Amino acid sequence: MNGQSLSGASRCAVLLYALGVEQASALLRKMEPDEAARIADAARRLHKVERDQLEEILESFYQLLDTPQMLPGEGAEFIQSAIARSGTELPSEVEKQQPGLCPEADAETLARLLAKEHPQTIAVVLANVDAARGAKVLESLQPVKRVEVVKRLTSLKRIPAAVLRQVEQALSRQLRQRRGAGAAQKVDGLDVAASLLKRIDKEQAQALIDDLAKEDGSVSDAVRRRMFIFEDIVSMDDRGVRNLLKEIDSQVLAKALKVADDALRNKFFRNMSERAASMLEEDIEALPPMRLSEVEEAQQSIVEIASRLVQEGKAVVAGGEGGDAIV
Repeated sequence: MNGQSLSGASRCAVLLYALGVEQASALLRKMEPDEAARIADAARRLHKVERDQLEEILESFYQLLDTPQMLPGEGAEFIQSAIARSGTELPSEVEKQQPGLCPEADAETLARLLAKEHPQTIAVVLANVDAARGAKVLESLQPVKRVEVVKRLTSLKRIPAAVLRQVEQALSRQLRQRRGAGAAQKVDGLDVAASLLKRIDKEQAQALIDDLAKEDGSVSDAVRRRMFIFEDIVSMDDRGVRNLLKEIDSQVLAKALKVADDALRNKFFRNMSERAASMLEEDIEALPPMRLSEVEEAQQSIVEIASRLVQEGKAVVAGGEGGDAIV
């Protein structure tokens, strides 16, 4: 049995159930009493609605809403036009807010939430999230469903505000339920630990790392490496940079600076002779295309030397809120 075999009142009952009690009650208040009564009676007669029936009913609803003449007041263009005619000036921060749906959900979480949703729903979501998350969600879908979603995406012209609100509320509700049920949240504990240690008192941080090394040397090394990243060299004192330059190979430095910003490059250039800086710049420009992993390897080798110099007192790196960073 498909959704088309149900009566109009039954289809309305199914739709109201899918919308949730808050939105359903708001819609029922706008109906005539006899209409609401027919829907209530149809709901009592419904015993079971299969998933494909629900999807077909929702699909029909989406198609109706996507027809501009059905809800002329819901289109974004209509609202913008009305605001313009009214002479109302929106605050600049309102105009700039475009967070997308569920900004707190990463791509992996979003993919799990949408895995069993109807292709039309997924298309609506993907049209309203950033491209990075959207691409990962699309990759996670089964090939057949992926094609369906893209087909529907290409045909989207406008999404009524009411539909977008319903989708966003449903996703937010699922996120809350997952958290309430103890769903795991991704966290980089190593990064958090390193970030905290960079901001506490210098002596306390060093003592903590020393104590950690006694318990587990590999963990203390990992924290130490994470506390100091290649980009931190921009905050190193000039004496430290000059000491660093004495210990690193020029070709390794060229690789490390291949994707570095101007501020970091200039930090090195300023602490070299004009001729040496010119030669380094030429070396960087002459580098062939290479894997990012090669660049990161070169950067890490320099970071390890820089870290040692700081520990030996031969370099100082300005830290965060707690003063100097300890590495």
